[in-house]
Amino acid sequence: MKKKIFIVAAVLFSNHLLAQHKPPAQATDSTVSNLDEVVITANKYPQKQSSTGKVLTVIPRAQLENNTGRTLMQVLNEQAGVIINGSQNAPGTNQTVYMRGAAAANTLILVDGVPVNDAAGITGAFDLNHFAIDQIERVEILKGAQSVLYGSDAVAGVINIITKKQSGNKKAGFNAVAAGGTYGTFKGTAGVSGTVDAVTYNLQYSKLSSNGFSAAQDIAGNKNFDKDGINQDAIGLNITAKATKNWQLRFTGRYNQYKADVDDGALIDDKNNIIKNKNFQAGLHSLYQFTKGTFTVNLNLNNTVRKLDDARNVPEDPNDYDPYNATYKGNSLFGEAYTNLNLHEHIGLLIGADFRKQKANIQSTYGNLGDDSLHASQVSGYASFLVKSLGGFNAEIGSRFTHHSAFGTAITYSINPSYLINKKLKLFANIATGFKAPTLYNLASEYGNTKLKPEKSNSYEAGIQYANTGNTFNMRVTYFNRTINDVIIFKSLFVAPYGQYDNADKQQDNGLELEAGFHPSEKWSITANYAFVNGKIKTTTQGKDTSFYNLYRRPKNAINTTIGYQATKKLYTSIGLRWVDKRQDVYFNPTTYGTEIKDLKAYYNTDIYAAYQASPAIKIFVDLHNITNQLYFDLYGYNSRRFNFMAGVNVNL
Repeated sequence: MKKKIFIVAAVLFSNHLLAQHKPPAQATDSTVSNLDEVVITANKYPQKQSSTGKVLTVIPRAQLENNTGRTLMQVLNEQAGVIINGSQNAPGTNQTVYMRGAAAANTLILVDGVPVNDAAGITGAFDLNHFAIDQIERVEILKGAQSVLYGSDAVAGVINIITKKQSGNKKAGFNAVAAGGTYGTFKGTAGVSGTVDAVTYNLQYSKLSSNGFSAAQDIAGNKNFDKDGINQDAIGLNITAKATKNWQLRFTGRYNQYKADVDDGALIDDKNNIIKNKNFQAGLHSLYQFTKGTFTVNLNLNNTVRKLDDARNVPEDPNDYDPYNATYKGNSLFGEAYTNLNLHEHIGLLIGADFRKQKANIQSTYGNLGDDSLHASQVSGYASFLVKSLGGFNAEIGSRFTHHSAFGTAITYSINPSYLINKKLKLFANIATGFKAPTLYNLASEYGNTKLKPEKSNSYEAGIQYANTGNTFNMRVTYFNRTINDVIIFKSLFVAPYGQYDNADKQQDNGLELEAGFHPSEKWSITANYAFVNGKIKTTTQGKDTSFYNLYRRPKNAINTTIGYQATKKLYTSIGLRWVDKRQDVYFNPTTYGTEIKDLKAYYNTDIYAAYQASPAIKIFVDLHNITNQLYFDLYGYNSRRFNFMAGVNVNL
């Protein structure tokens, strides 16, 4: 039974079925960034938004502080064109990122600009549960194909999570957050940071525990499903030192582990099934500045361990699934060197190379796979030519060459022109290709196929961005169109192993994003965004077009809006509204052993936030979510959060 369920999970290309605001002056809204705001992710060096044609959204630290009672995934879920499926489900649920309708793992996660993956995962997607929101300085979301700069998986875009680092000259500072709320939830963070001579440091520890609620829905309402909670610890360390006047070194270390209760599947309870996840990252960043530019070296080690423990200590339920135990160990090594050169006042050049090596070890009830077969490496070289502020015209033209140990070569390119009119209005267009390499599991598992080709995409986007003087009003409109060739699918077979990964037809997606921010006065701020996405997989059967809509769990329409009000110098309040269109989901029926398409209704959430600055060092906050207690589902057969709240205190000394 377990094996059949796994095959269906592979078809869906997901493994999340295992479970289941300070004053406006602080620029808390992330809907559209100011054209003068400095960003890093667009071209791997600090530049103003006005000088790039890429579509980039910034979630600043102030906004993250206004969401201390929530998870990073819940905050990301409210950005235009981003759906984090599972963000509203039981704690510990796997978080699946859908950017602009693209499938899971077509969005690359970066930590301080460095790619992170789960080498032992089916899709290779990194588990966002490993990030504590209180340890993050800011998040930059870069949309569109970004494989020229960031390589494999950056088909729909990248999410760059920038961790906290000390700023200023204080020798020792202390920060802490303590909050509690619904579902017996406690969140706490304690940290120290400072600057001693030429060395700055930041050490943070975060704790999350929650009794949770049943991941699976008790559709009958009388089966006494148990609660599925989480217990998590996270440690983050950043140490930066000036080796010389022009040379800076930074060491980063992160360790995160959590244990979560999970259920067997949609509508099916399990009182003993647990998942244990551990992640360890260590990195070294070197930045050398010279007269005409910078030279950067990044080294990073990323280890993941996931254990599924379904050992029973209660009488076996004849309707329950067979016990299943597995350990997934993944190891990723990343090395990169690149230089940014200012060749002329209006001309720049980015040139670099990177190396990636992955291996995995999987031990399960159904057999073992060692790193003798689960390993692969990539070597890439890339370059980007930049035209900067030439009478308001900016452009980036780049290409990357990648050699993969399994499938051979992949070449990608990008062209990103933009034109700035009167420092207020920016027109932009992007043409780019991207690719996603097959994962180790795709290539070498019992369902693997060593002849797999990478998924390759062609993306087009165009739009307009406006920001008036003082940034009291800003807006951006973006249209995109994306085609992915050689989509990797799980193909069913009539003989053992009853399935195999293969390249299939084209995936075609398109959409529209509207984002706006309005500050009518110092007291009021309004932000809103709307996203539309449509897509289908192009198939042909006996010469006939049999294409069909396949963006399961992804709404065609989604709206987010937040209204903030600075009632007094010390009291800030906001109200947020999120509306999600109807969707469809694929459900595996364990009785018929078949799949069914299930309709998920449209829903809305209303949230209220209030913060009182009791003193310069102490802030008291309360965060209310889904205040109308809406019953809704992001995944068929799995519960979402009803009315819930978090309240606590934030201390900075």
